[in-house]
Amino acid sequence: MVSEEKKKRPRSSEASKSGRMDSNHRYPAPKAGAIAARRRPGQRGDCSVKEESASIASQKNIWKILDGHYPERISFLPVVSPFRFLVTVMLSASTTDKQAAEAAEKLFSVYPDPQAIASADVSSIEALIHKAGLSKAKSKNIKAMSAIVAESGIPETMEGLQKLPGVGEKTAACYVSEILGKNAVIADTHFVRVAMRIGFTDTVDRAASAREIRERFDESLWTRISMVLNLHGRTCCKPKPLCTECPVSALCPSSGCATGQS
Repeated sequence: MVSEEKKKRPRSSEASKSGRMDSNHRYPAPKAGAIAARRRPGQRGDCSVKEESASIASQKNIWKILDGHYPERISFLPVVSPFRFLVTVMLSASTTDKQAAEAAEKLFSVYPDPQAIASADVSSIEALIHKAGLSKAKSKNIKAMSAIVAESGIPETMEGLQKLPGVGEKTAACYVSEILGKNAVIADTHFVRVAMRIGFTDTVDRAASAREIRERFDESLWTRISMVLNLHGRTCCKPKPLCTECPVSALCPSSGCATGQS
């Protein structure tokens, strides 16, 4: 969720610099007594579930392949300023990144800063961001959030960010990762779908999925895993996945779900 032109930040360790996993990092482990829902007889190929949790060795190999398959720098949303990035992520809920960026461009061309947005009429904000969808709710939240930021600045913790109107865990994680340079699990729709299919998590719930990744992977990998799985979900492991083109199809516990072949 960054622009390609943005200068890459230094990180605290060699592993976090590259996003690559080495032998000293944790690999995800199956939950004690918990595996994903099993398919009933005759349901082989159901993309929503997997027959069993991937083994630790399999998960390790899956991550190594995916990590090497995608570019080190992955971007989805432009970064013009911290505040504008926060608003753009808020606008991206339930819409495409392109529509969110276009809506942000319109909004900031008229109201360029938190003070201006906080003073604007909600109806004017709503009209400017209409293309991003859910404009009635988003406009109210963006105006209320801008008033707080104009007065106190943008919080610098996940907890503080989530106290802002309209800022949930995913939005806060995006900001913490991109603007503050800290590792965070960004659990969007693509991420949650892919993480469960490849056996990294056992849930389709966003909050639970993010929690399981935090429990199973070293913190230095959280952002990298989030971005790689997100991109894999956009390009290959789509709602109707392209299993025959997937670099981890031979290891994936859900391989063949698009065709009914496992």
